[in-house]
Amino acid sequence: METITLEDFKIKLGKHLRQLRKEAKLTQKELALKIGYKDKQVISNYEVNGANPTAYTLTQLAEALGATTDDILDFSRLD
Repeated sequence: METITLEDFKIKLGKHLRQLRKEAKLTQKELALKIGYKDKQVISNYEVNGANPTAYTLTQLAEALGATTDDILDFSRLD
């Protein structure tokens, strides 16, 4: 496994979450609702600002996207 800085990790995670969300044909708002948030800001924050979700939120995102946490953290599929 390659060494990655926290900033690079957050950027790659944000890009990958966006990619997986689009593959699942979900809007930011729809994904936010699926994980218990009322507006899309939390998803936008993950995708655009590279926020670092908690492990619990990561598992919720995986379930909502029909993926596993391993899928989400596998950056080799990034476009």
